[in-house]
Amino acid sequence: MIKIVIIDSDEAERYRIEYILSSQSDFDIIGIGKDRYDAVRLIGGKHPDIVIMDIELKDGDGIGLIPLLKSKSPNTSVVLFTDLEDEEHICKALVQKPEGYVVKRGGVLNLCRILKNIRHGDCFIGSQIASKVCSIFSYMEQGGMYSEIISHNRLRAPPKTPPGISGVEMRIIGFIAQGFSTHEIAKQLSITNGTARNYISVVMRKVGVSNRSQLALFAIHHGLIPV
Repeated sequence: MIKIVIIDSDEAERYRIEYILSSQSDFDIIGIGKDRYDAVRLIGGKHPDIVIMDIELKDGDGIGLIPLLKSKSPNTSVVLFTDLEDEEHICKALVQKPEGYVVKRGGVLNLCRILKNIRHGDCFIGSQIASKVCSIFSYMEQGGMYSEIISHNRLRAPPKTPPGISGVEMRIIGFIAQGFSTHEIAKQLSITNGTARNYISVVMRKVGVSNRSQLALFAIHHGLIPV
């Protein structure tokens, strides 16, 4: 059972998320709140597995709250579930390293699968913002500054796929960036779970990262996520 806290200033949205997640046996909704105060109180007191939090809350920005929430409950994964998909909020969110950035128009039903995968150690960045993230990384790679992205929206095309990565390895990196579990990757490639785990370890070693979150950022940086 995955313990969930929901933080959203919109009462109808809170009810919608709670209703969908509660209808599935995998989730246990242990707290619901409307603002930053509720988020700190519920996460610090209940230590959920995952908090689903909107960025725009009644008493401030949810992104800036992430470090405090992590300090109060280090094992809680933060999933931003929001309507905001502009470059400013994407950049600010990536700096704080949430486990998920999901656009609401993708639907709550899609959120269910994402939450299950995040609970097993994956991360997720919605495909709706992947192309923007690629452009952000490309611009910064070429010397652009974070502040310039925010103030001038100066974005360029993403870089090409890096050399030295096989076709299967590129697919695996893309799957991980989209939040697929090891079992789902194995199913997609028609291989065993053990073989999939080996592939993932080899890919991480080859690109010089130590966890799935870093591998996902590598995928975004090199435009390996299908949009």
